[in-house]
Amino acid sequence: MASRTTSQPGIAARSAPRRSVAASGPVRLSRWRIYTLLLVACVGIGAVMVRLYYVQVVKSSAYAQLASREIEQQITLNPNRGVITDRHGNVLALDIERESLWVVPALIPEDSRQQLAITLAAMLGLDQAYVLWALTPEDNVYWRRVARWLEPKHAERIAALGQPGLRLIAEPMRYYPQNEFAGHLVGAVNSVGDGISGVESFFNDELKGITGTIQAEFDAARNPIAIAPQRTTPARDGENIRLTIDPMIQYIAETELQRAVEQHNADGGSVIIMEIETGAIRGMASWPTFDPNRWNEYVPDQWRNPATSSVYEPGSTFKMVTVAAGLQARAFTADTLVNDIGTVFRYDTALSNWNHAGNGMINAEGVLYHSSNVGALLLNELTGPENFYRTVRALGFGAPSGIEIGGEEAGIVHDSASPLYNDILLATNAYGQGISATPLQMTAMAAVVANDGVLMRPYLVEERCDGDACIVTEPHERGQAIDPEVAWTLRRMLVKSANHYAPVVWAGQTGSYADQWLVPGFQVGAKTGTASIPLPGGGYDPSFTIGSVLGFAPAENARYAVLAKVDRPKDDIWGVQTAIPLFYNVVDQLLRHERLSPDPSLVSPGQ
Repeated sequence: MASRTTSQPGIAARSAPRRSVAASGPVRLSRWRIYTLLLVACVGIGAVMVRLYYVQVVKSSAYAQLASREIEQQITLNPNRGVITDRHGNVLALDIERESLWVVPALIPEDSRQQLAITLAAMLGLDQAYVLWALTPEDNVYWRRVARWLEPKHAERIAALGQPGLRLIAEPMRYYPQNEFAGHLVGAVNSVGDGISGVESFFNDELKGITGTIQAEFDAARNPIAIAPQRTTPARDGENIRLTIDPMIQYIAETELQRAVEQHNADGGSVIIMEIETGAIRGMASWPTFDPNRWNEYVPDQWRNPATSSVYEPGSTFKMVTVAAGLQARAFTADTLVNDIGTVFRYDTALSNWNHAGNGMINAEGVLYHSSNVGALLLNELTGPENFYRTVRALGFGAPSGIEIGGEEAGIVHDSASPLYNDILLATNAYGQGISATPLQMTAMAAVVANDGVLMRPYLVEERCDGDACIVTEPHERGQAIDPEVAWTLRRMLVKSANHYAPVVWAGQTGSYADQWLVPGFQVGAKTGTASIPLPGGGYDPSFTIGSVLGFAPAENARYAVLAKVDRPKDDIWGVQTAIPLFYNVVDQLLRHERLSPDPSLVSPGQ
């Protein structure tokens, strides 16, 4: 019987390998390891605390300033410059909004910087190297202004580029809608917003206003952080100014002056129209003029107003002062005669009439009528230096008038108290040489004669308004320069003088060279002047002169004093053939504009 192996329950057929089982329980570290870990942790925490103390206590102020410079900025708010208008409210100067181009260099990708510089330079007419520099980041530079006051079409094209680093910021720009009209009176504003001539210069602070500020936190692109507090001081706009200029009278002055200058190929000239009773300037033109919108295209001398900022030797129009001074001092009367022999010698110098011819025994009226140099100096010798220069000063010469135009000159008067005075000046000053005045001073002097001897301060500003608060200019009497009876006597002399010049205008029509009414229907007082032009090295220009006519209209109850002055007319050596028609054209249109009724008895045959 074969033997079998029999499996018994619970007993494996093979013996299973035996496994060792680790005993379960907590892991134990040695004490020295625990102390080491604790020490490392304490040292680390201590280092952090020391650093925090250094940053938050020791260096807190410095880091706060750095952070402030990074995000907290102050932005200037520019006020609007005040508006300038003529007396009827027509705008002559105002601020308009134009966009300026700024760049944030950090936002311009380096690979597009060169092409963008080429595009902007071509579009705006700028130097490419400059634009590329502006687009290049630098430390502590957040943004740069590339171009101011863009043309609207250029601003639109730049906006269409879609470049986030280009910013268009609106800025006020000074604009003169009338261009050259009254340019010398209004003046101009330079690129930094300061007046450089005219009323813009004289009232620069008042027109400019007061800047405001925004102090806030900004991001890297110079956008205000909305949740951060802002401190705003609003800007205060400048004063608005209304001038005394009548637009029609100013147009007459400018148009007639330009016509005379161009017709006679002259270098320039001035026309001034001043209201007798108040001193208000109703028209003041100079040629050549300039456009304040393009001020930087002119040399600085062209910004200045020649009517107030240029002096000249007035010539024979100054004989009005000579006669007034003698009558005022009672040194002679209207009937006093002097012997005009054509040429006299004083201090080894020959002094002559314009034609070297004598006029015989003449009185003060004859001196004005014949424009006698010799007669004027003889009268002045009767008057004497003290009396003569007292009246010269009383009439406003040698001192600024105070008109509200920047750069006004005072003129040059070497009276008997001056260290530069010499005795021959009394003789030459009598006929307007060796003494200098501005065109405005001459006009104000003529107004004295028409205003019964009262000198008014010329003014150009009718009113200034700061919001609703306005300051209205009141006419100001500077004094009684000459007595009323002296002024009346001189007016009657000047009416005859004006009629003596009338044939220059009317002879071609009337066929007569006899005295006739200069402006038909009205009595007008006037005096001509041929001014010699001093040369830098001494002496006078032998080729050219300045021709002028100075007067007032009407002769009694006069409305306006008028000066017509033409510089260096090329076809008229004496200047008066140029200045007399200019004076007539201005006065004739002026009286028509004022709707004054002419007197039919004051019309000569053929007029």
